[in-house]
Amino acid sequence: MEWIRRNILYLFWMILIVHCLFHFFHLPFVGISKLLLIPTLLVYLFTRKKEDALAGINFFYLVAIVFAFIGDMLLVIINDLLFLPGMISYIVNLFFLCIFFLQLYKIRLDQLFKPLMVLLILAVIGYFVYGFLGDKLKQFQLPVLVYMFFVAITAALAMNTTQHPQLHKTGWYFFIGILVFIVSNTILVLNRFHFLYHNLYIAVMLTYGTAQYLLVRGVALVSKDVRS
Repeated sequence: MEWIRRNILYLFWMILIVHCLFHFFHLPFVGISKLLLIPTLLVYLFTRKKEDALAGINFFYLVAIVFAFIGDMLLVIINDLLFLPGMISYIVNLFFLCIFFLQLYKIRLDQLFKPLMVLLILAVIGYFVYGFLGDKLKQFQLPVLVYMFFVAITAALAMNTTQHPQLHKTGWYFFIGILVFIVSNTILVLNRFHFLYHNLYIAVMLTYGTAQYLLVRGVALVSKDVRS
């Protein structure tokens, strides 16, 4: 158990790199390697020392990461049949992340400026990305718009956690993680509907893996920050 505790995150990065290499060289088992990422992070959460694990795993975060895993399964093969269910799974993932962030730190009227600025900046970026893709989205125009809405709200709530008096540093793990997640999703959508470059998927997965890692690290640090 001690060996797993000390090395599981190294294993996560190895799996992510191997997955990208499998994709680059068109090797088999590329789908299997992708589906090992989320379970590896869950093993990390559940094998921490007892005193660190007591308050650090929130129910809503666990539901969120389970739906992220379901989204990963559905998007192992990216086609029109599974793309929409995959998007819905990630929307549910974002919804429960929002609840998790709100549980950590409620919205306060005197601290609205930073979350609102995040919403404004992402709305402007989303407007240009959505406008750039336009009709190329086809039947996915509405789902992509809904997805962008939930991503922006999640980022704003993640920024709000950075204003918590005890979770200030941990909140930045959440906020930066969500920002990297947005970068991953933006690359994915642009490549899925415009560029169509095979190896751009590697950038999608490296940023996606980094985002999930940062979120899990934040969850793992929650109990420590609250006690300090």
